[in-house]
Amino acid sequence: MNMQAAGNAVQWLFLDLNAFFASCEQQENPALRGQPVIVVQTPAESAVAIAASYAAKAFGIKTGTLVREARRLCPGVIPNHRLYSEYHERILIAVDTCLPVGKSCRSTKWPVG
Repeated sequence: MNMQAAGNAVQWLFLDLNAFFASCEQQENPALRGQPVIVVQTPAESAVAIAASYAAKAFGIKTGTLVREARRLCPGVIPNHRLYSEYHERILIAVDTCLPVGKSCRSTKWPVG
């Protein structure tokens, strides 16, 4: 149902997809299932994790952890970035079918500290 058509205009919609992008990587590559995986926007040691699998979180890795710090916490961690943009776009398209998206803000663009 289109929320706007129903007369219920929504000003903000927050989707917490912290582990979602790591799960996408694991779904696409079954060899990563159960492994400590982090998703980064760019393949660099100075990049930060924008998502972490539950296995990675067990080592203390969380959103905002630098790749080099994640490797210190868990030497076997697998940084990946291949699917992030594709799945982000898919989510926007899916949401837009129910609720028009006027603007998308990614918390991953906000300062992490």
